[in-house]
Amino acid sequence: MDASDCSFRNNLNRMIILRCFGAENYYLERVIFPFEILNFTAPQEAEVEIWSHEFGGAELVESFKVAELHT
Repeated sequence: MDASDCSFRNNLNRMIILRCFGAENYYLERVIFPFEILNFTAPQEAEVEIWSHEFGGAELVESFKVAELHT
C-alpha cells in the first residue's frame, strides 16, 4: 500500500467530520473543529468525504480523492 501524507484545514465556522476510506480496510474518521488542521497518512487511492450536521441531519459537504490533500 502506497501512502500519502495529507493535510486538511476546516475553513468552515462549524465542526465537520472527515471520513477517509481506502484499500485494505483503511478507514479514518475524525471530528475537525473550525479552522483546525488535521494531518494524517492515507493510501494514495483513498476517498475523502466531509460531513456536516445541519438541522435536518447529516449532510455530505464535499468528496474528493486523497491525492488532492497531498502535502
